[in-house]
Amino acid sequence: MEHKLQLIKKIAPDLTEEMIKRYRVLKTVRLLQPCGRRLVVLSLGMTERTVRSEIERLSAQALVHISKIGMSLTEEGMEVLEGLETIFSALTGLSILEERLTDALGAQKVFIAQGDSDSSERAKKEMGQLAARVLSENTTEDLRIAIAGGSAMAELVQAAPESAVPMAKMVLPARGSIGRRLELQADTLAARLAEKLQADYRLLHLPDNLSPRVLEEMKKDPDISETIAEMEQANILLLGVGNALELAEKRRLDEAVRKQLEKDNAVAEACGYYFDGAGKVVYETRSIGIDFNDIDKMDCIILVAGGKKKAESLLAVSHSIPNGIFVTDEGAALEMLRLAGK
Repeated sequence: MEHKLQLIKKIAPDLTEEMIKRYRVLKTVRLLQPCGRRLVVLSLGMTERTVRSEIERLSAQALVHISKIGMSLTEEGMEVLEGLETIFSALTGLSILEERLTDALGAQKVFIAQGDSDSSERAKKEMGQLAARVLSENTTEDLRIAIAGGSAMAELVQAAPESAVPMAKMVLPARGSIGRRLELQADTLAARLAEKLQADYRLLHLPDNLSPRVLEEMKKDPDISETIAEMEQANILLLGVGNALELAEKRRLDEAVRKQLEKDNAVAEACGYYFDGAGKVVYETRSIGIDFNDIDKMDCIILVAGGKKKAESLLAVSHSIPNGIFVTDEGAALEMLRLAGK
């Protein structure tokens, strides 16, 4: 089918470009709804005149509803968008890009959002929706889900639909919650996701870099030991990836540790583990959480991160998770292929 679509694009480029433009507007409204026209303009980089014209057409076709609080998709608009997703992925070249990156990373599957989340809120939200869909396709009511903290995980939780029936047995934080922003901590996200999935949950409100003595004492606490036992049975891991040196500074690691990370060429951080470019763990924080040495026992690992700036970090972590499912964006995807020489 993709070959035929590319032939159509060659014989009628103007028509296909018009279709792609309208599809992107429709998709952006879904990602940002309820939203104003100005937000769509900023997200897509189109002129206000173009967006206004496209919205008028989509509204006339009853695909977009306009109200005082903003624009949103109608039920028919959602059906059209979902029904044409595969076709437009082929037309825009995203499906080919996904296949190339899947091969380059040795991943189970790669899903790519349009744009670069370094500069596009729309791309961040689309990654969240893609990741939420991947999660729903891989979870069942008897599984345990471990979720890390961070903005990418927050978008996933935000995009996850409310379920009327249990979709998982339990949701757990992938590590002790840290940081100043409560809404991005693993504890908070685990509780919110559990509520949406009609699942039970456990919390683990512990800081990073506890002393060895305190860490061992904490593990003896009945509630914490029970949570650790549940974490060891996790089937699905939801993971964000960050830049090693940026995260080390943000988490206020000792200056000596930060200098050692720089010396060891650390480029990525995930779940408290710091990796060099080859995917080797060069440092791990003293905290309670998922053991990276055991994640190969899990049924599914979903990594969510985007933006050109995180390409090197994603590429590094992929060496340690060869069969993961990656959800990223065009900015990171193209840069990863460049760095990998693919």
